[in-house]
Amino acid sequence: MKNHKTFENSTIFEALKKIFPDSSNTTLRNLIKKRRVYVDNVLIENAKEIIEKNKTISICEIIKKSPSGIKIIYEDNDILVINKPESLLCVPLDEVKTENALSILRKFYSTKNIFVVHRIDKKTSGVMMFAKNQRAVDKLNVMFKNHELKRSYLAIVEGNLKENEGAWKSYLVENKEYNVRSVENEEEGKIAITHFSVIRRSKNFTYLKLNLETGRKHQIRVHCKDAGHPILGDKRYSPLASPISRMCLHSSLLEFLHPITEKKMSFSAPVPQSFKKLGVIKFSND
Repeated sequence: MKNHKTFENSTIFEALKKIFPDSSNTTLRNLIKKRRVYVDNVLIENAKEIIEKNKTISICEIIKKSPSGIKIIYEDNDILVINKPESLLCVPLDEVKTENALSILRKFYSTKNIFVVHRIDKKTSGVMMFAKNQRAVDKLNVMFKNHELKRSYLAIVEGNLKENEGAWKSYLVENKEYNVRSVENEEEGKIAITHFSVIRRSKNFTYLKLNLETGRKHQIRVHCKDAGHPILGDKRYSPLASPISRMCLHSSLLEFLHPITEKKMSFSAPVPQSFKKLGVIKFSND
């Protein structure tokens, strides 16, 4: 329950407009319609009801259940941000009804108006965003194309990477088996750039923060393999098994300007508990 004091006599609707200046009239009317507005613990159902000075307006929180296996980080009328669990597909496979984040969310919200604007690999956990209307889809598609979002990942890779920081650049192509590899011919592949910095090193592993300058399929996984330090547990690009039975890649941060309001948005997902079995990781998004 969130409480707000009134400073003058006004209708409840006028008071709500002052308390929530960035909210639309429809949103404010819905607060009243959905029986969420109280004044001195008395339910208010009429938007025109006069509220006296020094009264306390309370907004009752909506308690929502979370979709199975998915944590909702943020939502508004235009975007939906989740913490995707490891081993969950982002979207359905062609003609295969495998469980996936998009279908789960559409079923949970009882709407088809949830749209994919980017993807993370099935075996990767962490921050992922969806759009909730076509205007947001169009804006976000342009933003992703122009690389206007900050996307940071945490990875645990095999061996000891010598450099403390740097950037990997290559041209990526995909074969019929869906494996991605780097090529030297820029006309053959799509450019991919990954910036890396070492968080810490242990006897057998290196813990990396990775920022995407581009967002190609399997970009981080291929760049780590090319550097001689595949991601731990990456069965496609490394023969070694992971001691925690998962690929150690996590989408930790997503920052961007909101596609509609243009306000700066920043969302993060905590380091997976399973990663901590491999050592304490102090991770900063700075």
